[in-house]
Amino acid sequence: MTQQLIIGTRGSALALVQSHRVRDELQKLYPDVQIHVLIIQTSGDKSQATNTPLASYSEKGIFAKELEVALLDREIDIAVHSMKDVATTLPPGLQITAVPRRVNVSDALLGKTLDQLQPGERIGTGSVRRSALLRHLRPDLNIVDIRGNVDTRITKLKNGLYESIVLAVAGLDRLGRWSEIAEILDPNTFVPDPGQGALAVQTRTNDERINGLVAPLNHAESFAAITAERSFLASYGGGCQTPVGAWASVVEGAFQIVAMAAVNNTEPRLTIQQGNIGDPESLGKLAAEKLMVL
Repeated sequence: MTQQLIIGTRGSALALVQSHRVRDELQKLYPDVQIHVLIIQTSGDKSQATNTPLASYSEKGIFAKELEVALLDREIDIAVHSMKDVATTLPPGLQITAVPRRVNVSDALLGKTLDQLQPGERIGTGSVRRSALLRHLRPDLNIVDIRGNVDTRITKLKNGLYESIVLAVAGLDRLGRWSEIAEILDPNTFVPDPGQGALAVQTRTNDERINGLVAPLNHAESFAAITAERSFLASYGGGCQTPVGAWASVVEGAFQIVAMAAVNNTEPRLTIQQGNIGDPESLGKLAAEKLMVL
């Protein structure tokens, strides 16, 4: 067994919390292995420093690329990502080996609730998906772009730059900031980003030793749900500029996906499809096909 394991991660507070949780789980499994966390700055981190809007990027993956390069160059053994940041097409030689048990997938409002917001008040988000859904629910609001990590965004809210901001419940919970949530939005209608609330533990495809160490971290139901959502995203086509959402889960024993798309500022279209949890890719493709003809 390897005596050392290096986990690569972004340097944000949330990324570090997530990677340390993966490290701690691995350490419980392999107490004799020395496990280290290495911070790697990504293109997405650099863009945040310049306040470049996320919507200006045509593809997902700007928060993952440099970590993937480090994996391929064997600088690290494992990369830990927020699943929603991982492109649907992985570089040759890499795979998502484990998806730990997923946490809350919902979006949340901080500041004022939707009912409390007055016409013309400012709500901050850097997501075209969230913007499209907010425009549908409250077309009278002023939706304003916001960048930065969780702490930076909350500071901007407290400084009065916005009346509300939208963030993922999962990140707030992991950072111990649940108490700051004003309203949790229903994921059945305010459909989350594909992969939201889940982590991706990525490794090299041919590294059997590392893959064997990581495999026990995988939660089969979460992995199937993520596979369906990523299949939907790949089939429909979506990046940072495309307002799409998807959430797959088991509901009353049935495996289903809720999928959303809003193109050219039209009203968000929604579909709910059921399928076989043993074939999650087909369910994602089916949802994409249904939305394309709505």
